[in-house]
Amino acid sequence: MGNVQFSDVQLINLSMLITIKDNIKQDLASACCEFGLRADQASFFGDLSINQILVIVANVGQECLFPPRQDILSLLKLPLPLSGPITSVHPPHKAASSPPQESFCQRTQSR
Repeated sequence: MGNVQFSDVQLINLSMLITIKDNIKQDLASACCEFGLRADQASFFGDLSINQILVIVANVGQECLFPPRQDILSLLKLPLPLSGPITSVHPPHKAASSPPQESFCQRTQSR
């Protein structure tokens, strides 16, 4: 990516995505509980390469992705140049496109 200068918000997104990815590889259940992720979100984050994470962070721009938005998967699965503009016009509290799902942590704790 050359000499890209990330803003503070982008550095936070980068740090969180890398941390989540690493924690998922170490302990899926713990990572889901710690970061409030659903199983589908954890699977998506665990499969990202570092290059994909860098491209996501660059394209999302000045929009903070964490704590995880309900629509984070649909945003990150968009063509990357659209992820930043769509994120900025859909605030996290209004952007949920599907009913909230029970998290992996909530399912395991209720058993």
